[in-house]
Amino acid sequence: MCCRYLTGLDFLEKLDEIIKEEGIVPAVDVPYKAGQDVRPTDTSVVICSNRNRLSAASMRWGFSNPYRKGLIINARAETVREKKMFSDSVLNRRIVVPASGFYEWDPYKARYRFTLPDNGLVLLAGFYHEEQGAPRYTILTTEANDSMRPVHDRMPVMIGRDEIKPWIQDSERLSEFLERPQVRLVREQDSGQIRMDFGS
Repeated sequence: MCCRYLTGLDFLEKLDEIIKEEGIVPAVDVPYKAGQDVRPTDTSVVICSNRNRLSAASMRWGFSNPYRKGLIINARAETVREKKMFSDSVLNRRIVVPASGFYEWDPYKARYRFTLPDNGLVLLAGFYHEEQGAPRYTILTTEANDSMRPVHDRMPVMIGRDEIKPWIQDSERLSEFLERPQVRLVREQDSGQIRMDFGS
């Protein structure tokens, strides 16, 4: 599960470094947020393929749910290729969602922040589709590893910095990315946290 991620104060600097080093086409209309939380329904920056070139783009987080009220913000890596709603998108419209880290809540509703040990950007694997002419994305999740499991049994699928292009453009490696173990993360209980209502 991944229902909120963050962009630290140095997010823009680190993102700009990746854009330059990886030859990603920047987009002037992207709402680059720094020092803020990104929540479902927010519009944020993603990295996608545009005419076979990696490009930064602006997309809204969350697929409309055709079966009940609410949004679909995550998709399970284990079954995403079997689901009619997701299969074409994960095969053909993969993205990377850059973040400084992400949050998760334990069963007691305590909030934890997860980041990389080197404090680099966390690159979350996702995919998108079009709704009413606008792109909307969801984030892939998988079984939690030891660094995540004390808080939650799911965690985002993550992409290495040197894997941005293969993840987005090389469909033959899709199984490799979806099925491999995830990197270890730094876990920190968030002081001054907000509490999340799981009852809704």
